Amino acid sequence: MSSIREDNDGEINPNKALVDRFGRIARKLRLSVTDRCNMQCIYCMPRDTDKNDKTGINKEGIPKGWWLAKDEVLSYEEFFRISQIMAQFGIEKIRITGGEPLLRPGVQELVSGLSKINGIRSISMTTNGIYLCEKADQLKSCGLQSVNISLDTFKAARFKAMCGIDGLHRVLNSVHASENAGLKVKINMVVIRGWNNDEVVDFANFARETGHVVRFIEFMPLDGSGIWSPELVVSKSEIISKIRNDICDIEASAIVDSNCATSYDTRSTPAKLYSFTDGKGTIGFIPSMTEPFCEQCDRLRITSDGRLLTCLFENPGYDIKNLLRGGKTDKDIADYILESVRKKPEGVISIIRSKALKPTLNLMHTIGG
Repeated sequence: MSSIREDNDGEINPNKALVDRFGRIARKLRLSVTDRCNMQCIYCMPRDTDKNDKTGINKEGIPKGWWLAKDEVLSYEEFFRISQIMAQFGIEKIRITGGEPLLRPGVQELVSGLSKINGIRSISMTTNGIYLCEKADQLKSCGLQSVNISLDTFKAARFKAMCGIDGLHRVLNSVHASENAGLKVKINMVVIRGWNNDEVVDFANFARETGHVVRFIEFMPLDGSGIWSPELVVSKSEIISKIRNDICDIEASAIVDSNCATSYDTRSTPAKLYSFTDGKGTIGFIPSMTEPFCEQCDRLRITSDGRLLTCLFENPGYDIKNLLRGGKTDKDIADYILESVRKKPEGVISIIRSKALKPTLNLMHTIGG
């Protein structure tokens, strides 16, 4: 992978920051390296409507024709080039997402390259864990520091109903393998009423027993299945009440998130950590719907097809791929990114305020978490 170029029309100014019109400064970057996934989670992926028609179904049970063509997806060199440019404007942390990032061959090469970029302090990954078990050691050796593993139930039959495949045992094995490899492990549980909210206490106890932080995430209207509704959202306050009643009291934690190195990181992280008052275990909450954290948002996203999203709910975003493949200089691309970030919307908080929430406001599998 080539190093960043100095262009004839001037160097990129490293003193500029990726600041938007609300004064928020971007410090974190999500790279969605593929839109493909080997699961079909109800809060993320579309579901096929005709289970009897197998002509358009792939071996994972997911309809063909949804995925981007390979030439539409950014190469690792293109992801690396964007990351280098953004690092010069204050991006410090990169998270690799999908789809399922471990479906893309050679993703460890991208991890290795990103970890060598000057100014990047953290490389992490969000994964469903199906293939993580056999890749954890290699990813760690290439520079990956932490993984967020999606796990929404401990019940095998429910796992298949929610995720579309049998895979619970593989995910649990990946949790252990990641810990053994020296990766920091967090568990992401999307809580959906009527689907898995009865397991909240089980997950809280898992955090107490293993020492891993379990993060309870409110269901967001980013679902390809179109099932989202306000009634399905289980709020942070409801989860806290359940845990306090069934286990013991919890309180806002003095523990600093492992990905936080500065006081700003602590303020801007979407997960608010709580510790059990008996000193055993830490859990987190991402209350995206009931307590939106838009005012502190410091994240940007690059989709697998090369669009810059300044907000999870932004659509279609800004076309970076056309610049990358159109012979533009790094400075041209940097100027475009700076201008795009300045237009960053207020966030989901404005959608909530205007009562415009509805299913599939964006498709999570195309933009990463």
